[in-house]
Amino acid sequence: MPNEVNIYEPRYLAEVVRQTPPVHKFFLDTFFTNIKTFVTKRVDIDLVKGDRRMAAFVHPNVGGQVLSRNGYETESFAAPLVNPYDVTTADQLMERLPGEDLYSGMTPADRAARQLMDDYRRLDDAATRREEWMAAQAILNGAIHVKGKGVDATIDFRFTNKKSLTGTAQWGKSAAKIRDNLNDWVEEVRVNGFSNVDMAVLGKAAARALLLDEDICKCLDNRRMILGEINPRDLPNGVRYLGRLNDPSIDLYTYSEVFLDDWTDPENPATKPLMPDNKVVLAPSNPEFVRAYGACSYIDDRTNRWVTAQSQRLLREYVAHGPDRHILELQTRPLPIPDKVDSWLVAEVC
Repeated sequence: MPNEVNIYEPRYLAEVVRQTPPVHKFFLDTFFTNIKTFVTKRVDIDLVKGDRRMAAFVHPNVGGQVLSRNGYETESFAAPLVNPYDVTTADQLMERLPGEDLYSGMTPADRAARQLMDDYRRLDDAATRREEWMAAQAILNGAIHVKGKGVDATIDFRFTNKKSLTGTAQWGKSAAKIRDNLNDWVEEVRVNGFSNVDMAVLGKAAARALLLDEDICKCLDNRRMILGEINPRDLPNGVRYLGRLNDPSIDLYTYSEVFLDDWTDPENPATKPLMPDNKVVLAPSNPEFVRAYGACSYIDDRTNRWVTAQSQRLLREYVAHGPDRHILELQTRPLPIPDKVDSWLVAEVC
Protein backbone atom coordinates (compact mmCIF):
# COMPACT_ATOMS: atom_id res chain seq x y z
CA MET A 1 0.00 0.00 0.00
CA PRO A 2 1.52 3.39 -0.98
CA ASN A 3 2.26 5.94 1.71
CA GLU A 4 -0.57 8.33 0.90
CA VAL A 5 -1.35 11.54 2.79
CA ASN A 6 -4.89 12.79 3.15
CA ILE A 7 -4.60 16.59 3.21
CA TYR A 8 -7.97 16.86 5.01
CA GLU A 9 -6.92 14.61 7.89
CA PRO A 10 -5.00 16.27 10.76
CA ARG A 11 -1.53 14.80 11.26
CA TYR A 12 1.02 15.25 14.04
CA LEU A 13 4.73 14.46 13.84
CA ALA A 14 5.62 13.27 17.33
CA GLU A 15 9.42 13.27 17.09
CA VAL A 16 12.45 12.47 14.99
CA VAL A 17 14.17 9.27 16.09
CA ARG A 18 17.87 9.33 15.20
CA GLN A 19 19.50 5.99 15.88
CA THR A 20 23.16 6.98 15.71
CA PRO A 21 25.90 5.19 17.66
CA PRO A 22 28.01 7.45 19.89
CA VAL A 23 31.61 8.19 18.97
CA HIS A 24 34.02 6.99 21.68
CA LYS A 25 37.64 8.18 21.89
CA PHE A 26 39.11 6.39 24.89
CA PHE A 27 42.46 5.53 23.29
CA LEU A 28 42.84 8.99 21.76
CA ASP A 29 41.82 10.93 24.86
CA THR A 30 43.79 8.75 27.29
CA PHE A 31 47.08 8.13 25.50
CA PHE A 32 47.42 10.58 22.57
CA THR A 33 46.87 13.94 24.25
CA ASN A 34 49.83 15.89 22.83
CA ILE A 35 48.20 17.32 19.68
CA LYS A 36 50.45 18.83 16.99
CA THR A 37 49.72 20.01 13.46
CA PHE A 38 52.32 20.22 10.71
CA VAL A 39 52.62 22.06 7.41
CA THR A 40 54.17 18.99 5.75
CA LYS A 41 52.88 15.56 4.76
CA ARG A 42 55.59 13.71 6.73
CA VAL A 43 56.28 13.94 10.45
CA ASP A 44 59.82 13.46 11.85
CA ILE A 45 60.56 12.66 15.50
CA ASP A 46 63.98 12.48 17.15
CA LEU A 47 64.03 9.64 19.68
CA VAL A 48 66.52 9.86 22.54
CA LYS A 49 66.58 6.91 24.93
CA GLY A 50 68.49 7.25 28.18
CA ASP A 51 69.98 4.56 30.42
CA ARG A 52 70.72 3.85 34.08
CA ARG A 53 74.46 4.40 34.17
CA MET A 54 75.88 5.66 37.48
CA ALA A 55 78.62 8.22 37.82
CA ALA A 56 82.01 6.59 38.49
CA PHE A 57 84.19 6.89 41.62
CA VAL A 58 87.55 8.55 40.96
CA HIS A 59 90.63 9.51 42.97
CA PRO A 60 91.01 13.26 43.56
CA ASN A 61 94.40 13.25 41.81
CA VAL A 62 93.06 11.44 38.74
CA GLY A 63 90.24 13.79 37.82
CA GLY A 64 86.79 13.25 36.43
CA GLN A 65 85.60 10.57 34.05
CA VAL A 66 83.65 11.30 30.88
CA LEU A 67 80.04 10.23 30.84
CA SER A 68 79.37 9.87 27.12
CA ARG A 69 76.14 11.14 25.62
CA ASN A 70 73.56 8.82 24.18
CA GLY A 71 72.85 9.15 20.49
CA TYR A 72 69.43 9.56 18.95
CA GLU A 73 67.42 8.17 16.08
CA THR A 74 65.12 10.05 13.73
CA GLU A 75 61.88 8.34 12.80
CA SER A 76 59.95 9.65 9.79
CA PHE A 77 56.26 8.90 9.34
CA ALA A 78 53.87 9.79 6.53
CA ALA A 79 50.46 10.79 7.83
CA PRO A 80 47.82 8.87 5.82
CA LEU A 81 44.95 10.71 4.17
CA VAL A 82 41.39 10.23 5.43
CA ASN A 83 39.03 11.81 2.91
CA PRO A 84 35.27 11.13 3.23
CA TYR A 85 32.79 13.20 1.25
CA ASP A 86 29.04 13.45 0.70
CA VAL A 87 27.05 14.24 -2.45
CA THR A 88 23.74 16.12 -2.44
CA THR A 89 21.60 16.38 -5.57
CA ALA A 90 18.76 18.75 -6.40
CA ASP A 91 16.18 15.96 -6.15
CA GLN A 92 17.11 15.29 -2.52
CA LEU A 93 16.45 18.89 -1.53
CA MET A 94 12.96 18.81 -3.05
CA GLU A 95 11.88 16.27 -0.44
CA ARG A 96 10.93 16.93 3.20
CA LEU A 97 13.76 16.58 5.70
CA PRO A 98 13.38 14.49 8.87
CA GLY A 99 11.34 16.54 11.37
CA GLU A 100 10.12 19.05 8.78
CA ASP A 101 6.41 19.94 8.77
CA LEU A 102 4.44 19.14 5.62
CA TYR A 103 3.70 22.84 5.12
CA SER A 104 6.89 24.31 6.58
CA GLY A 105 7.54 26.59 3.63
CA MET A 106 11.22 25.62 3.54
CA THR A 107 12.90 26.15 0.20
CA PRO A 108 15.55 23.82 -1.27
CA ALA A 109 18.15 26.41 -0.23
CA ASP A 110 16.89 26.31 3.37
CA ARG A 111 17.04 22.53 3.37
CA ALA A 112 20.55 22.62 1.91
CA ALA A 113 21.81 24.83 4.77
CA ARG A 114 20.27 22.54 7.38
CA GLN A 115 21.48 19.39 5.65
CA LEU A 116 25.01 20.81 5.46
CA MET A 117 25.43 20.71 9.24
CA ASP A 118 24.11 17.15 9.49
CA ASP A 119 26.44 16.00 6.72
CA TYR A 120 29.46 17.61 8.34
CA ARG A 121 28.74 15.91 11.66
CA ARG A 122 28.43 12.56 9.89
CA LEU A 123 31.74 13.01 8.04
CA ASP A 124 33.50 14.22 11.18
CA ASP A 125 32.18 11.27 13.21
CA ALA A 126 33.46 8.83 10.58
CA ALA A 127 36.90 10.47 10.57
CA THR A 128 37.04 10.40 14.38
CA ARG A 129 36.18 6.69 14.41
CA ARG A 130 39.08 6.07 12.02
CA GLU A 131 41.42 8.05 14.30
CA GLU A 132 40.34 6.00 17.32
CA TRP A 133 40.92 2.79 15.36
CA MET A 134 44.42 4.00 14.42
CA ALA A 135 45.19 4.86 18.05
CA ALA A 136 44.04 1.40 19.17
CA GLN A 137 46.20 -0.31 16.54
CA ALA A 138 49.24 1.76 17.55
CA ILE A 139 48.84 0.62 21.18
CA LEU A 140 47.74 -2.99 20.61
CA ASN A 141 50.07 -3.89 17.72
CA GLY A 142 52.75 -1.20 17.80
CA ALA A 143 51.94 -0.63 14.13
CA ILE A 144 49.14 0.76 11.96
CA HIS A 145 48.14 -1.07 8.78
CA VAL A 146 46.92 1.59 6.35
CA LYS A 147 44.81 -0.17 3.73
CA GLY A 148 42.31 1.43 1.41
CA LYS A 149 41.71 2.69 -2.09
CA GLY A 150 45.14 2.92 -3.74
CA VAL A 151 47.10 2.45 -0.51
CA ASP A 152 48.43 -0.59 1.37
CA ALA A 153 51.24 0.18 3.82
CA THR A 154 52.25 -0.42 7.43
CA ILE A 155 53.48 2.28 9.81
CA ASP A 156 55.71 0.38 12.26
CA PHE A 157 56.73 1.95 15.58
CA ARG A 158 59.10 -0.95 16.45
CA PHE A 159 57.21 -1.89 19.59
CA THR A 160 58.58 -5.03 21.33
CA ASN A 161 56.74 -5.38 24.68
CA LYS A 162 54.42 -8.18 23.57
CA LYS A 163 53.58 -11.26 25.61
CA SER A 164 51.56 -14.37 24.81
CA LEU A 165 50.52 -17.00 27.32
CA THR A 166 50.07 -20.58 26.10
CA GLY A 167 48.64 -23.86 27.35
CA THR A 168 47.48 -24.11 30.94
CA ALA A 169 49.25 -20.85 31.82
CA GLN A 170 46.52 -18.89 30.06
CA TRP A 171 44.12 -17.00 32.28
CA GLY A 172 41.15 -19.08 33.29
CA LYS A 173 43.06 -22.38 33.08
CA SER A 174 44.56 -24.64 35.74
CA ALA A 175 48.10 -23.20 35.92
CA ALA A 176 47.14 -19.52 35.56
CA LYS A 177 49.02 -17.09 37.82
CA ILE A 178 47.38 -13.78 37.07
CA ARG A 179 48.86 -11.74 39.91
CA ASP A 180 52.35 -13.03 39.15
CA ASN A 181 51.90 -12.19 35.47
CA LEU A 182 50.76 -8.65 36.24
CA ASN A 183 53.57 -8.03 38.73
CA ASP A 184 56.22 -9.33 36.32
CA TRP A 185 54.90 -7.27 33.42
CA VAL A 186 54.60 -4.07 35.45
CA GLU A 187 58.21 -4.52 36.59
CA GLU A 188 59.35 -5.22 33.03
CA VAL A 189 57.85 -1.96 31.76
CA ARG A 190 59.43 -0.09 34.66
CA VAL A 191 62.89 -1.52 33.89
CA ASN A 192 62.90 -1.57 30.09
CA GLY A 193 60.43 1.17 29.25
CA PHE A 194 61.27 3.61 32.07
CA SER A 195 57.57 3.98 32.81
CA ASN A 196 55.32 3.34 35.82
CA VAL A 197 52.24 1.38 34.84
CA ASP A 198 49.12 2.38 36.77
CA MET A 199 46.27 1.06 34.60
CA ALA A 200 45.21 -2.08 32.78
CA VAL A 201 42.70 -2.21 29.93
CA LEU A 202 41.24 -5.69 29.60
CA GLY A 203 39.32 -7.40 26.84
CA LYS A 204 36.01 -9.03 27.71
CA ALA A 205 37.34 -12.59 28.09
CA ALA A 206 40.46 -11.41 29.96
CA ALA A 207 38.34 -9.41 32.43
CA ARG A 208 36.03 -12.35 33.02
CA ALA A 209 38.99 -14.66 33.71
CA LEU A 210 40.55 -12.18 36.14
CA LEU A 211 37.35 -11.62 38.12
CA LEU A 212 36.75 -15.37 38.43
CA ASP A 213 40.35 -16.26 39.30
CA GLU A 214 40.53 -18.09 42.64
CA ASP A 215 43.76 -16.39 43.77
CA ILE A 216 42.42 -12.91 42.96
CA CYS A 217 39.17 -13.62 44.81
CA LYS A 218 41.05 -14.84 47.92
CA CYS A 219 43.19 -11.70 48.00
CA LEU A 220 40.17 -9.42 47.73
CA ASP A 221 38.35 -11.34 50.48
CA ASN A 222 41.09 -10.81 53.07
CA ARG A 223 39.93 -8.51 55.87
CA ARG A 224 43.37 -8.07 57.41
CA MET A 225 45.25 -7.06 54.29
CA ILE A 226 43.77 -4.74 51.67
CA LEU A 227 45.07 -5.99 48.30
CA GLY A 228 42.41 -4.40 46.15
CA GLU A 229 38.74 -3.72 45.58
CA ILE A 230 36.29 -4.61 42.83
CA ASN A 231 33.71 -1.85 42.42
CA PRO A 232 32.43 -1.79 38.80
CA ARG A 233 30.88 1.37 37.41
CA ASP A 234 30.33 2.88 33.98
CA LEU A 235 32.43 5.85 32.89
CA PRO A 236 32.13 8.16 29.85
CA ASN A 237 33.67 7.25 26.47
CA GLY A 238 32.47 3.63 26.48
CA VAL A 239 34.71 2.72 29.43
CA ARG A 240 33.81 0.59 32.45
CA TYR A 241 35.87 0.80 35.63
CA LEU A 242 36.18 -2.61 37.29
CA GLY A 243 38.20 -1.80 40.41
CA ARG A 244 41.76 -1.69 41.72
CA LEU A 245 44.52 -4.10 42.61
CA ASN A 246 47.11 -2.93 45.11
CA ASP A 247 49.56 -5.70 44.24
CA PRO A 248 50.50 -4.59 41.63
CA SER A 249 49.17 -1.05 41.99
CA ILE A 250 46.89 -0.74 38.94
CA ASP A 251 43.33 0.31 38.10
CA LEU A 252 41.32 -2.10 35.95
CA TYR A 253 39.17 -1.03 32.98
CA THR A 254 37.29 -2.51 30.06
CA TYR A 255 36.44 -0.74 26.79
CA SER A 256 33.33 -1.68 24.84
CA GLU A 257 33.78 0.24 21.57
CA VAL A 258 33.35 -1.73 18.32
CA PHE A 259 34.10 -1.06 14.65
CA LEU A 260 33.01 -2.37 11.25
CA ASP A 261 35.74 -4.48 9.65
CA ASP A 262 35.22 -3.81 5.94
CA TRP A 263 38.54 -5.31 4.79
CA THR A 264 37.78 -9.03 4.97
CA ASP A 265 34.35 -8.82 3.33
CA PRO A 266 33.48 -5.32 2.07
CA GLU A 267 29.94 -6.40 1.14
CA ASN A 268 29.16 -7.76 4.61
CA PRO A 269 31.42 -6.00 7.14
CA ALA A 270 31.65 -7.70 10.52
CA THR A 271 31.33 -5.87 13.83
CA LYS A 272 34.47 -6.42 15.96
CA PRO A 273 35.62 -5.10 19.35
CA LEU A 274 38.25 -2.39 19.23
CA MET A 275 39.82 -3.96 22.33
CA PRO A 276 40.31 -7.69 21.55
CA ASP A 277 38.59 -10.02 23.99
CA ASN A 278 41.74 -11.98 24.86
CA LYS A 279 44.23 -9.15 25.39
CA VAL A 280 45.41 -6.89 28.21
CA VAL A 281 47.13 -3.51 27.88
CA LEU A 282 49.29 -2.33 30.78
CA ALA A 283 50.18 1.34 30.48
CA PRO A 284 50.68 4.63 32.30
CA SER A 285 47.44 6.58 32.44
CA ASN A 286 48.83 9.79 30.94
CA PRO A 287 51.81 9.12 28.67
CA GLU A 288 51.08 12.15 26.42
CA PHE A 289 51.84 10.37 23.16
CA VAL A 290 51.76 12.56 20.05
CA ARG A 291 48.61 12.98 17.97
CA ALA A 292 50.03 14.46 14.78
CA TYR A 293 48.14 15.95 11.84
CA GLY A 294 49.84 16.43 8.47
CA ALA A 295 48.95 19.22 6.04
CA CYS A 296 45.95 18.91 3.70
CA SER A 297 45.86 20.48 0.22
CA TYR A 298 43.29 21.24 -2.47
CA ILE A 299 42.87 23.42 -5.57
CA ASP A 300 40.80 26.55 -5.07
CA ASP A 301 38.12 26.75 -7.81
CA ARG A 302 38.20 30.54 -7.89
CA THR A 303 41.95 31.04 -8.20
CA ASN A 304 42.96 27.64 -9.64
CA ARG A 305 45.80 27.60 -7.11
CA TRP A 306 46.81 25.03 -4.55
CA VAL A 307 45.79 25.80 -0.97
CA THR A 308 47.44 24.04 1.98
CA ALA A 309 45.89 24.00 5.44
CA GLN A 310 47.72 23.21 8.69
CA SER A 311 44.84 21.94 10.81
CA GLN A 312 43.18 18.86 12.26
CA ARG A 313 40.30 19.06 9.78
CA LEU A 314 39.93 20.63 6.35
CA LEU A 315 36.31 21.06 5.22
CA ARG A 316 35.37 22.37 1.79
CA GLU A 317 32.39 22.34 -0.53
CA TYR A 318 32.21 22.58 -4.28
CA VAL A 319 29.80 22.01 -7.16
CA ALA A 320 30.01 19.52 -10.00
CA HIS A 321 27.75 19.59 -13.07
CA GLY A 322 26.08 17.07 -15.34
CA PRO A 323 23.93 16.49 -13.29
CA ASP A 324 24.29 19.25 -10.71
CA ARG A 325 25.77 17.97 -7.46
CA HIS A 326 26.84 19.69 -4.27
CA ILE A 327 29.86 17.95 -2.71
CA LEU A 328 30.93 18.37 0.91
CA GLU A 329 34.43 17.01 1.49
CA LEU A 330 36.44 16.49 4.67
CA GLN A 331 40.20 15.97 4.67
CA THR A 332 42.42 15.01 7.57
CA ARG A 333 45.84 13.39 7.88
CA PRO A 334 45.88 11.94 11.41
CA LEU A 335 48.77 9.93 12.81
CA PRO A 336 48.83 8.82 16.46
CA ILE A 337 52.49 8.30 17.41
CA PRO A 338 53.46 6.48 20.64
CA ASP A 339 56.80 8.27 20.82
CA LYS A 340 57.88 6.58 24.07
CA VAL A 341 58.20 3.10 22.61
CA ASP A 342 58.02 0.17 25.06
CA SER A 343 56.56 2.35 27.81
CA TRP A 344 53.53 0.03 27.81
CA LEU A 345 52.94 -3.72 27.39
CA VAL A 346 50.39 -5.82 25.51
CA ALA A 347 49.68 -9.43 26.50
CA GLU A 348 47.52 -12.10 24.91
CA VAL A 349 46.30 -13.93 28.00
CA CYS A 350 43.54 -16.31 26.87
